[in-house]
Amino acid sequence: MCKFYIAGCFADNIIINRDKDEIEMREGGPAHYIKNAFDELGEEYEIAKGKKGIMEIHIQNGEEAGRFPLACRMPNSPISSEIVLAYPILGEVSLDRLKGEFKHIYADSRGFVRDPENFGGKRNWVVKNVERVKVLKTTPVEMKYVPENLLSHVRKNGVLLVYKGGKVSVTENGNEVEYAAEKCEASESIGCRETFFAAFSSEYSKSNDAKKAVEFAIEYIKKFRTKKKE
Repeated sequence: MCKFYIAGCFADNIIINRDKDEIEMREGGPAHYIKNAFDELGEEYEIAKGKKGIMEIHIQNGEEAGRFPLACRMPNSPISSEIVLAYPILGEVSLDRLKGEFKHIYADSRGFVRDPENFGGKRNWVVKNVERVKVLKTTPVEMKYVPENLLSHVRKNGVLLVYKGGKVSVTENGNEVEYAAEKCEASESIGCRETFFAAFSSEYSKSNDAKKAVEFAIEYIKKFRTKKKE
């Protein structure tokens, strides 16, 4: 049995950088970046066999927003891995529909709160079954759309990570601690969030120590960004 099940899709990323008047196409999607990190970290995993999507990433005035000419599709197959990494692009993953004997869910809120009808906008995330959610990664903006039942559960029983650009706050057992992290431009940040999530998940699944996992993920992202510039 694999440790991780990556509930996320691959996508062709079309990056439209209006700040630099550039257009680029590259491999992407949450599954792409998480897989690459896990391969480097030596983690065992299984990836959901979903239909690849197309994602447009628009960068303007230092801000990033995405839209989706072709949405991803994922089967709802029973999961046998220990931990589910729930990282959708646009609603193709539902925590309420996950099936299997897995123990924990580590989730990132971005794809759950994206609004397909409003470019760059957000919608409320509705979820009932939160008992197996152990880790939730979000941002101050996205957290406004995350249901209170999920936030309350994770604050008391798991780990809440709030990424604030140059800082990451960690709430565990009701206690919040903030860590400094490098802030990067939108054009340099593509894939960083997914890679951070993978690195944190890898370390936390071994140590069950959120402090150690965050510090590991922050250092891992520094190496990831260095490789992107080479």
